[in-house]
This record gives sequence, structure tokens and C-alpha cells, in this order.
Amino acid sequence: MAPVAMKPRGGAPTFVMPFGPTDLHTLYMGIEVPDPITFIVGERWLNRPNLYPRQATLIKIIFLRDDLFTDYDRGVIAEWEEAYRTTGNNGIVPNIMWRIKWLKANGYKWFREVLLVMGRRAGKGHVTALAMSYVLWNYMAKGDPQGFYGVDRDKRLACLIFAGKRDQAKATVYGDLNNVITGSACFAPFISSIQNERISIYAPHDFVRMKNMAEKGLRTERDMATFEIMPKESTTMAGRGPTSFQQCYDEMAHVVAAGANRGADEVYQSAKPSLDQFGKDAFICEPSSPWQMMGQFFENYQRSIALDDQGNPANPNFLMIQLASWDIYLGWELAEILPLFPEEFTGDLGEYAEVDPPRFHPLRGAIQVFDDEMVREKAANPETFAVERESHFATALDAYLNEQKVIQIFQPWVDRPAKYGPPLILPQRQGLLVNTYKGHADPSKVNDKFGVALAHTEYDEQGRAHCVFDVLHHFDPADFPDHTIDYEHVNEWLWENLITKFYPEEFTFDQYNSLSSIQSLNKKIRAANLPKHVNVFEKTATRPYDWMVKENSKAAINLGLVHAPQNERAELELRFLQLVNGRVDHPSAGPVQSKDIADAMTECIHVLIGEQVQNFLHSDLQGLRPSANTMGSPFPQMNQGGPENNLLQQMSGFTRARGNRGGMAGNRTRRPRY
Repeated sequence: MAPVAMKPRGGAPTFVMPFGPTDLHTLYMGIEVPDPITFIVGERWLNRPNLYPRQATLIKIIFLRDDLFTDYDRGVIAEWEEAYRTTGNNGIVPNIMWRIKWLKANGYKWFREVLLVMGRRAGKGHVTALAMSYVLWNYMAKGDPQGFYGVDRDKRLACLIFAGKRDQAKATVYGDLNNVITGSACFAPFISSIQNERISIYAPHDFVRMKNMAEKGLRTERDMATFEIMPKESTTMAGRGPTSFQQCYDEMAHVVAAGANRGADEVYQSAKPSLDQFGKDAFICEPSSPWQMMGQFFENYQRSIALDDQGNPANPNFLMIQLASWDIYLGWELAEILPLFPEEFTGDLGEYAEVDPPRFHPLRGAIQVFDDEMVREKAANPETFAVERESHFATALDAYLNEQKVIQIFQPWVDRPAKYGPPLILPQRQGLLVNTYKGHADPSKVNDKFGVALAHTEYDEQGRAHCVFDVLHHFDPADFPDHTIDYEHVNEWLWENLITKFYPEEFTFDQYNSLSSIQSLNKKIRAANLPKHVNVFEKTATRPYDWMVKENSKAAINLGLVHAPQNERAELELRFLQLVNGRVDHPSAGPVQSKDIADAMTECIHVLIGEQVQNFLHSDLQGLRPSANTMGSPFPQMNQGGPENNLLQQMSGFTRARGNRGGMAGNRTRRPRY
């Protein structure tokens, strides 16, 4: 069908398309829709034949086309599912075939929400553009989409592409989608207007509406196209107003509130309701490299992998695939020998009934590979590489402690002297009189969690003191009536489980809400005949003191001098500690928003072995002598591999926050985004 144009001539519209019987049928009944792969590679459609094999697999999954899976596709899917099961980092959401079956049985044509958690240069914007163009074509095939979905006949249907800045939206997914649409054969007759920040596209029925208006002698300068594609800056008002049928959130993990711009959570919650009218045909795509374990993107990530009580996907209309930068390009060299379709496929439109279907075009190479350059990049900055290239979420922005060193705390102490017990550290219910115990409680503020830790020292074969935790515990307001901690219950628990079982030399409280607990416990101590003296008192955490506690604890953790029984909450609190404005604190958003156990632990570490750590660091640093022969490296020992020379690596490299430059903790800067 040739395009229709409205040309001004004396203010009246003039139509240049002849309306024959075939054209009228197309206008009223809609247009043909091939399968998504044919739509992408076919000359009469998008004509984008340079498709990588794993990109084709992903497209088939997004559009529920399990009937198009080849043996290669099924092998890749099995590989992705197994990778996610074993690593929890890279691969595809579990039960992908179950999800596809469920969606098809419930009337879906595609996954409603697609998260492309992929490293830099993984082609996620290109895949997004291909998918969005196919969704648009399906809407155009309704002929009269407003009538089909019950939308006002003069209402435009919007495809919104959000990014942190409008220029970013224009340059990335919007630019990719613009190129795909304007470079195609199929969309060309329907394009009404191409502008810098807007593309408008006719639905077939728009031509009928314009013809009817012209026959009535009505004149208009308004663009009559049904569909419009627009890049949007991340503001709360950006998604309000338009009736959108599909949305894209480009680099969603990195969209944060700044000035007039809003974070991804606000924009997402504001814009998503505009999809409601399109029900199961709505489409959301979120192409983003990961960042920290908080914010809307990570929440959506968690929703995508959640399982119900029966072990089935809790949100089967979510698709998540998490790939390193090079993963999507693996197998590129097989393109010329792999089939694009299964052998029996004749095409949704019967186009391959008498001719061979297309095949993959031979490819010249992968856009990204894990080569020697990547190896060097990873060695230079492993934390940043893990996030930006390997597509792993960081625990927190400006993370204060190294994640692997924190995890090590809760692993077996392999070199633990046998006289103390086995390598696996287990929670203890009673102490030994020969040990000196230190305990700390962090009541924090009203209705926050109440953290408790108790530890003692043990000595390794080199005579170094290690901090070994016996008890890690917390009280949660959610577990009490009216969500208020019963401090009488807490005091009784501390007395029965810590004071009279371990006889700690000192048991301290943070200054918040601690006076009554201190008085109550001291009264019990005076009345009891304990075998060892126990001091219970308040420890005021001034800012300088807190910094010293945290720095000593960080050094002790990096030196492998801290061990504890497995405790998920304690581990998460330590991993999520972040450095903000020179102060160590918990995040204000995300899955972990407390540090009560972490504070109790660091206080114990500082009191038990903090002086040793300071003396050790001071002694070791005195042995480091600058050399004029080490340009860019004032301490030549940093480049040596012996264990006696690992100190500076432990003080700097191990404590680098993800996304920060290396260096001491007080000199961190945030990574620029836009």
C-alpha cells in the first residue's frame, strides 16, 4: 500500500493515495504480522539480517515463540538456566518454559515486563529497539487500535522512552528505535513525522479518518497519526498524560533523583498506570547494566526471580536475563551453519511453504569478547569490572567494606588452632571462664531494630589475636505487639543468655534508649553472686570515636582477624555499610536499611583487638620506605607478592567501594553517570 499524504493547498487536505479494494481492505482489517524473527531479518520488514544467534534466542523467548526454538536455542536456554541456578548472578530466570506455557495459556503474546540486565556494550539497546518495533507493529495490525482497546478515537497512543536525561534517551534506545523504524520497508508507508524528539506513525485506520474528514470538507493542521514515540527525561510528570502502550526505562539502575529529575522508582510508579488500558498487551522493557542492590530496578529484578509456595514463578509475566558484556555474542562463529528456524516451520504467513526460510548471515566477529584487555581491566579494578562488565549487582553505592572480606568472616577459620575448636564457628550458649568476653548492644532509635553481639579473643600460631563471635542477635519491633520492643523482655534475655552465661568483662550499650537497661542489669549484677565481675555501662559513640571503631574494624576484617557464626542479617548489614559524607552508615533505601548488629560487632572488634591492629599497622608502615625508582608507586612493597607486603592492598584495594576510585576511605568520590 502506498503512503497517504495531506498536502496544504488553500488550507484543504489533498490525498494522493488511490483507494482501491485491496487498500480499503488493509485499512479496515489491519496489516499482516509475521513471526518476530522474520519481522527482524526479512527484506519486506525491518531488514536487519545481522542477528547474532543468541540474540535470536532471546527474541524468541520474549515473544513466547517456543515453536521457533531450534536445538541450538534449547541448548542455550538450558545453559542460561543452569548458570543462574549455580551462580545466582548470570543467566536467565528459572522455569522459562513454564513461564512461556503459562503466559500463552493466559492470553499473552509476550512477556509484559522484560529486564535486560546486561553489561556494557552487550547490545541491550539494539535488542530493545527490535522488540519494541515488533510490539508497535502488532498494535498497528489492529487496524483501529483505539476502537480495539476502547480508547477515545482521537487519543494518541504513546511509546515512552525514559532515561536520566532527555539527551541520553535520544542518543540510546530512542536513537536505536528511530533507526530501526526509519530504515525499514514495512514502516515507511505509515510514518507521518520524524522530528528530533518525536516520531509519529499512522495506524491503518488513520487514513480512513482523514479520508472521511476530507470528504466532509474539514481542514486540520493537526498530525492525525495514532502512534507517537518520544524520549522522556526522568521527571514525575513525564509519564503522566499520554496513554502509553509500551514503555522503556533505559539504564534504569542508574536513574537517581537529582534536582528536578526523579529516581527510577518515582518515574516508574508515576508512568506505569498509563499502560493499564492495554492489559496483557502492555509492554515494558528495562535495558540496564546493574548497579547497587536497591532502587526500582533491583526491586523488579527480585520480583522476576521470586517463587511462590509451590516453587513456581510468583510473577510469570516477568522475564529477566542477566549476561556479561560478551555473553550474548558467544557462538557468533556458528552463525553460517546454524538454522534460524526449526526445519518444519513454514512461516506464520505461509511464506516458507514453498521456499527455504532465511538463515543467519555470516558474522565477522563479536562486538565484545573476554580477551587479554578484559583480563587486565578486571585485574585493575575487579569491583567495577564485576558490575559494569560481568553484570553483577553491587551491594551498595560507596560500599565501606569489601564484600568478599565480609563473606569470609562467616566462613570456617581454616587455620584455627585445634585447642579452640573446629574451623567452623558456631553460636555458643555458654562461655568459658578462661576467656575474656566483650558484649555490646545497640538499641538504636525508637522502634528500630536492637542489635546484640558478644565475642572473645583467640590467638593464631603467630600469636595474633583474632576476634571470635559467640552470639549475634537482634530484636525486631515487628515481632512485638504494637511493633514496639519490650525492653523488659530484652533485659531479661540479656541477663539469662549473656550476662549469666558468659560473664563478659564489659558489656556496653549505645547511648540511645539504654539508661533503663543499664540500670536494670547493674541492679541484677549487684544482687547476684557472679563468678566474674561484669561491667555494664554506656559507650557514647561520638563521630571521631565511631570513625576510629569502624576503621580499626575494617582493617581487622581485611587482615582476616574476625570470625563469626553464620548470620544472614549480620552479613548483609556489614556488606551494605556505606561511606556517606565521611560517616559510615546504612543505606536509606533498598533491602537493608539498618546497621544495629554491624555496630555491635564493630564495637566488639575495636575493644578486643583494635589496639593490636593499630600497633600492627603502625609497625608495618614504618617499614615501608619510598623509592625514587618507583614512578607512580611510592611504596615499592606494594608490587611484591609476599604475605608480609600485602598490608597496603588490604588497606586500599580490599576496601575500595564499587564505583569509587582507589585510595583511603576518606577520599572517595562518586562515579559520574550522566
